[in-house]
Amino acid sequence: MKTNSSNWITRHQILLFFLLTLAISWTIWIPATIAKLHGETTVLAPEGLGGGIARWTPGLVAILLSFLVFGKIGIGKLFQAIKIWRVGLFWYIFALFFQIVIFYLGKTFDSLLGNHYEVVSPLNSVYGSQAALMAPIVILFAFPGAFAEELGWRGYVLQKLQNKLNALLSSIVVAIFWGAWHIPLLIYFGALGANDFAGYLLAMVNFIPVAIIYTWIYNNTKGSLLLVTLFHIGQQLSNNLLGVLPTYSDEALVWIVAIVIVAIEGAESLSRRATKPLYAG
Repeated sequence: MKTNSSNWITRHQILLFFLLTLAISWTIWIPATIAKLHGETTVLAPEGLGGGIARWTPGLVAILLSFLVFGKIGIGKLFQAIKIWRVGLFWYIFALFFQIVIFYLGKTFDSLLGNHYEVVSPLNSVYGSQAALMAPIVILFAFPGAFAEELGWRGYVLQKLQNKLNALLSSIVVAIFWGAWHIPLLIYFGALGANDFAGYLLAMVNFIPVAIIYTWIYNNTKGSLLLVTLFHIGQQLSNNLLGVLPTYSDEALVWIVAIVIVAIEGAESLSRRATKPLYAG
């Protein structure tokens, strides 16, 4: 039997997820970012243990809210989607290699326009010719954090939003908060300036096409947390192994892919082959 407090949490669990996820992560990352801007170091730094654990906040908040609403059964249901792995081979290939393909297409497009540059690969700068051999290690170490993120963003809040909104609108809502969640990290790692407010807005908007692609994968694989986690890892693998383009070509290509998906699959469920996953609570 639910108490008044659990009933209140149930009614407001989507808003609570977003607020708690931002509040907890920002409480760690914002002081770390301010310290770095002042040339200081702190144990809250995102590349350290404390700040690194903050990346797990979406999953931890999802676990907490699931427990408060449904108890241990709710946590079990939340994790159950990681067992969904019997999907077509296409989805595995797409998840792991999409970002790598986008990188090379973007770089090729830039070259055709006469925009030549060298991209610094984080793994190459450290390991040189052995960088490719580090790919399995990147995947291994990226999995826990990627899964914790996807457990919250896709496994918990996306599925609940899709009970209320169509898949496209649900993706946009997730993108706004997901993008905002990343802003302290983008400032910390130098991708945005501390007072670049237009950059904050642009960064959040650029999460929309990526969120649409995540939803497309999620809904077409029967709500598989494994596949969206692999997609997340594929992005991290590309960024570490190849680096990040200094132009907007790759982002433009991702927008094109997202628009094509919406045009072909439809905004309601972003899938012509399956309806969007529906969940209680």
